[in-house]
Amino acid sequence: MNARKAPGSVPGPDLLVRYLNAYLHARPLSDLERPWGLGDGLDSVCGRLSEAANGAGERLNRVVSELSETERSRIAEALAPLIFALPLRTYPAELRAERAGERLVLSLRHLEPHNPAPKAEHCGVLCEHANGKKVKERNTPEYVGHLPVGLTVAFAAYLRRVLNWPEEQRNRVVTVSSGGRRRRVRVTILARNRGIVVRFLERLPSPADEA
Repeated sequence: MNARKAPGSVPGPDLLVRYLNAYLHARPLSDLERPWGLGDGLDSVCGRLSEAANGAGERLNRVVSELSETERSRIAEALAPLIFALPLRTYPAELRAERAGERLVLSLRHLEPHNPAPKAEHCGVLCEHANGKKVKERNTPEYVGHLPVGLTVAFAAYLRRVLNWPEEQRNRVVTVSSGGRRRRVRVTILARNRGIVVRFLERLPSPADEA
């Protein structure tokens, strides 16, 4: 997660490819189950995605775009909890998933307390902290990775469904639990399906902390 983007380089790992590889290598081939319940056999969705993952990112995105809305929704449902389970050490932090060509690029920015009298050249973007104070956004993002841009709408639809908020609403502060971590987050869906922003406001106590 700490890798910086070099000029002209791909912004971090392909998260869908990593998920597929981890899934396929975690089970014996004789006992293989396709993720998300998407069919069976060599012509299944899993097989097509795995084959496309060996090629260019454009090819994988094309296969994703050809899937049904239900199939893309199941992929988003499987991957979304991994995003909310990011192992953050400091709060607040902001994860942005924004369209960039054939990719949905995920970048993480850590936020720091805003100095009431900063030098002008160090001023960043002011953001809202959990307790209402202002914080300053560091300018250099850390690239978490990327997904096929064809999953953007599916991710937004999945979040709207699980958070139970109407189409016209753009953001909401909620408590999420994922990977044994409980956080208070602000989820924002960008206009025109440009992407999603998750601001991790604070970590909350969880049963795992008491064990």
